[in-house]
Amino acid sequence: MTASALAARLGQAMTLLQAGRTAEGEALCRQVLTTDPKQPDALHLLAMAARGRGAFAEAESLFRASLAAAPRQPAVLGNFGQMLGSLGHGDEAIGLYRQALAIDAGFINGWYNLALTLMDVGDAPEAVLAARQLVRLAPAMPTAWEALGLAEAKAGNLAAAQEAFRTGLGHAPAHGRLWAAYADLLRDAGAFAPAAVAYEKARMNGLHLPEIYRNLAECYYESQEADKALKVHDDAVGRFPHDPQTHYIRAKFRWETGQEGDHLARLRQAIAEKPAEPHLWGCYLDLLAHEGRFEDVLDGLGRAQKHCAIIPRLKLAEAVALSALGQASSATTSFEQLLQADTEGVPPRLAFAEHLIKTGMPERADALCEFAIARDPYDQRAWAFRGTAWEMTGDTRARWLLDYDRMVRPVTVEPPAGYADTAEFFAAVRGELEQLHRTEAHPLDQTLRGGTQTNGFLFRRKNALLQALRGQIDAAIKDVLADFPDEPGHPFWGRRQQGFAYKGAWSVRLRSQGFHTNHFHPEGWFSSALYIALPPEVGHGNTADGYIQFGVPPAEMGLNLAPARVVEPKVGTLVLFPSYMWHGTIPFTSAEPRITIAFDFVPIA
Repeated sequence: MTASALAARLGQAMTLLQAGRTAEGEALCRQVLTTDPKQPDALHLLAMAARGRGAFAEAESLFRASLAAAPRQPAVLGNFGQMLGSLGHGDEAIGLYRQALAIDAGFINGWYNLALTLMDVGDAPEAVLAARQLVRLAPAMPTAWEALGLAEAKAGNLAAAQEAFRTGLGHAPAHGRLWAAYADLLRDAGAFAPAAVAYEKARMNGLHLPEIYRNLAECYYESQEADKALKVHDDAVGRFPHDPQTHYIRAKFRWETGQEGDHLARLRQAIAEKPAEPHLWGCYLDLLAHEGRFEDVLDGLGRAQKHCAIIPRLKLAEAVALSALGQASSATTSFEQLLQADTEGVPPRLAFAEHLIKTGMPERADALCEFAIARDPYDQRAWAFRGTAWEMTGDTRARWLLDYDRMVRPVTVEPPAGYADTAEFFAAVRGELEQLHRTEAHPLDQTLRGGTQTNGFLFRRKNALLQALRGQIDAAIKDVLADFPDEPGHPFWGRRQQGFAYKGAWSVRLRSQGFHTNHFHPEGWFSSALYIALPPEVGHGNTADGYIQFGVPPAEMGLNLAPARVVEPKVGTLVLFPSYMWHGTIPFTSAEPRITIAFDFVPIA
């Protein structure tokens, strides 16, 4: 075959593959290989086609064959690297990108994908270097500046990240995705008002994704523009009328901010329009369950099964509702059916474990927790239930897991320089927090009752007083970690590293008779309660009203266990404890609120 005929044949094959006519395009490539079995371009096209079909092993063999025939092919190395990276083989992908760039230092896609993959594997400093080279080569390319901004943010260089995004937007002011990435950075830093402006720019320039609307609404709310937040939520369900998460967030927001009307009406409308969509039903049932409306959950399931498949999520809602309504035998049957259908699912097994503990079968509950822990050694929910199961059976490991005397650590958070004493400092903190409590009801899907809660951005706010408080908390935490015992393999003691990172921080304002139901924190290692303001009735009498208690499972589990430890709250006291440990607040009566800050943190190297 002449060179011109070969080029024509390969060009035709590429056109067919790009048009989705895969079989015809592959056939032409194989015709080329009948006369030249090592023709690298035909092998490359076949590799790309196999990748597109999801035949990754075949694609890998073809990529390697193309490179064996002609090793110096940057595009082939790059495409092979992209496939490996998408399959989770980041280190191999990085090696291929570096080979490609050694051949062609101006290979823009190589630098771009190298930067992204380095971020994926956690090498932010090298990602920054790759992204900086990329913007030098392609200064007018918006995604190059996006990559640099993301890399700088991953490396902790927030000012440099903002500068990268702003520079990129100077080159491409109509690039919606770049505006969204810039908005995400601002939002994560607690700069909600400018983040809202950037999200609006993203929408204005054609980027319409559910998460853009959700984040924009949150930024408006945190900027004290609740009406705009509500409008954005309404816009979101108008644009994404059958997206379950969009409906969930909107309904939750309307309920918590005390909006008039039925907060579930739009979701019911979406279900009526698409009754065969099981995840819309799942969203609806989850919201009902959060309100404790378990009879309505079963009624909804009865209607759902007439229209859609009962996927595991819906079967789980049925089992949980039956358990909550005291229909133990029916709940057990439902859980057994769910576990047979979902042989690897962890959430249904832990929900079943909770039900088994309620119904007096802790041994089997322990086995289900062990199943979960084998898949995630730090699953806080599994350890919470396992500890209770061990206590019920008299297993001596309960004291190993739940050492209330050593693990619950009340420490004093000292006031920073410039404040006369603890009272003056925490009075100032209270003033800042009071401005952030703007909802009318407790979060729909949290354990708080009779109060309000801010979102998890507390320590990211651009507020000098809150940042000063964070510094004092950091110092208190470091003192506690310095006193840790050396117990490798323990799910709490054994996790200590050189540092720690917050997983969220929020404030809770409890009214009279307010409390936290007994609960654990699924995302943390350590959890906390820092007392900012206390009613005069708390800590000044013969009762434990308003105190924090440990070791009592939720009342719904029906175990009636006495607290293993109760700690008196004091302004300026930070109580630290394992995230898997049951804890809750004893209700109190007062005209004054009880204000706390809570946060979770995890170990980092």
